[in-house]
Amino acid sequence: MFYLFSSLFFSSCIFFTFKYFNKFGISILPAITVNYLMASAFGYFSSAETNTVHDIVDQPWFIMSVITGAAFILTFLAFAVSTQKVGVAMTVVSSKMSIVLSVAVGVLLLAEPMNLIQILGILAALVAFYLTNIGLSKGHIDKKYLYLPALIFFGTGANDSLMKLSGVYFEGRDEIQFLTITFFTAFVIGFVLLMYQVIRKTIIITWKDILAGVLLSVFNWYSTYFFIKGLYILPISLFVPVFNASLVFIAAVSGYFFFGEKLSVVNRIGIVLAVLAIAAIAFS
Repeated sequence: MFYLFSSLFFSSCIFFTFKYFNKFGISILPAITVNYLMASAFGYFSSAETNTVHDIVDQPWFIMSVITGAAFILTFLAFAVSTQKVGVAMTVVSSKMSIVLSVAVGVLLLAEPMNLIQILGILAALVAFYLTNIGLSKGHIDKKYLYLPALIFFGTGANDSLMKLSGVYFEGRDEIQFLTITFFTAFVIGFVLLMYQVIRKTIIITWKDILAGVLLSVFNWYSTYFFIKGLYILPISLFVPVFNASLVFIAAVSGYFFFGEKLSVVNRIGIVLAVLAIAAIAFS
């Protein structure tokens, strides 16, 4: 449970950090690109082994780490665009509904056991995600942007599943090196996209963006590191539903107490249901 609580703590720090982006006028793409650069540098200097580039490229998990890095940043960018185009509620629910894919991977590919209480807990978590976020989006949603929630659904599920499968199929892999390559891949893709916008003069990089990215990198590194450690020890069909339901609960409660966000009766029912779902899954 240590890895679960640690990952939740640093993921919550990311949530709080993003909350202040608009307030301080911080651009998302420059900050997230700097974040991935610093996180990969942090991983490189934290590694106990000093391997050459050739040694790392020759690792059997290298391709999977590159694919995971690409999924990381592309899913994040889809998340940012979807929040603007289709609203917060549908975006958040789509990302959390991806536990269906994680559970499917655990049961079908890894033969993880499931009992009736766990199944009911997962179904309750899905309902809780919807109830907790319902009402956050207002206005008409343009149907041409409905592909974005679908991308987030599959992208988030792919992120969780790839990290789990990499630990199962490459049991002897070094988690720090794996994450370093993952974050560096995300940085390279982010850098290319950022330079494209800089050349077109559609974005200006400020010191605030850079400092925000450095702060975000610390939270991002530790949240992902503890997440992948938890996935390596616990079944994905158990860890991911508990993690997602807990994060939704923390986000909703902190939004109410610290940011003055209003919670309807339905939202509060969703929070209570999330707690019950966590208990059902964790203690079954």
